[in-house]
Amino acid sequence: MKLLIPTNGSFGYKVMCLALAGFYAWFLMGLDIDGYIDRANYLIYAKHSDEIFVMYAASSFKTIITNEPIWLLLNIWAARHFTAEDTLRLIIFFSSFWVSFLVLRSYPKYAFLLILFILMPQILKNHIIHLRQGLGISLFFIGWWCRYLPLRIFFIGLAPLVHASFFFIDALFLLNVFFSTYRISTIWRVVYTVGMGVVLGALGMWLAGALGARQGESAEYSAMGSDGSGLAFLFWTLFTVIFCMEGKEFLKNNFFAATILFFYLSTYFLLPVTARVFESGMLLVLLASLGLSDWRRYAVYGLYVFYFCMQWYPVLGLPGYGWASNGTM
Repeated sequence: MKLLIPTNGSFGYKVMCLALAGFYAWFLMGLDIDGYIDRANYLIYAKHSDEIFVMYAASSFKTIITNEPIWLLLNIWAARHFTAEDTLRLIIFFSSFWVSFLVLRSYPKYAFLLILFILMPQILKNHIIHLRQGLGISLFFIGWWCRYLPLRIFFIGLAPLVHASFFFIDALFLLNVFFSTYRISTIWRVVYTVGMGVVLGALGMWLAGALGARQGESAEYSAMGSDGSGLAFLFWTLFTVIFCMEGKEFLKNNFFAATILFFYLSTYFLLPVTARVFESGMLLVLLASLGLSDWRRYAVYGLYVFYFCMQWYPVLGLPGYGWASNGTM
């Protein structure tokens, strides 16, 4: 699955990535601003983030930190320069452009698969209905690919202040820094990650409530499950098995992506928000899998296509592909 395209680092390839990312972001930004799920909520943020910020500030410092203050400050700034609708368009364009550009630029010889990745519903919806999460992913990705260490730390550290799921992703990132620093063996890395997942899965919502995060008190989050059928668990378990079959060297070199998988599976039946956490790191998992070899590479190709079709098939005939507000557009 390779395309005849300019080689990595060439000017022509970068221009192509910019053009595709620009079109992708422009198209998403141009969708009906009121026609999709949760847009009314984001319009409230665009208009009243100053009041929301003051409410959290009146509580405590920890409440501010755990309730996405950078997201609120961005909306406060934008409200002084743009309408609420244009604020949403700005956020959609920024996040979708940077995510798509950085992904498309990453592995040129797999350009077809990279396009498939950014068109997967679980990725696409972060720029249509989960705008705060999409912005968090874009900031994390900017940091992830930044070569200047202080800026890398800055953007990765900024992500959880935009979307709370990155508190978990950043914790996994720091865990991998610990693994590398102390040269922990692969098997113990797996044990520590699964153990941390079980603990956070059992205590995660209680901890969110104790820290004053809105997720800990929200009935929506408390009732949220990753997938009642368990099909997602089976699918990503198979994906993880293929990862592990590639060998210790591959796991060692891609253990952050593997950590996201292990954490997701270990918290699947324990942590209501684990699916949202996984979606924040899903692209990193998919990109890491491009390094698989032999039959394992073609096995994940098959899984990509299956996953892509199974996600799109049920929603193709629905208004707004299942994301329309009130089911109509």
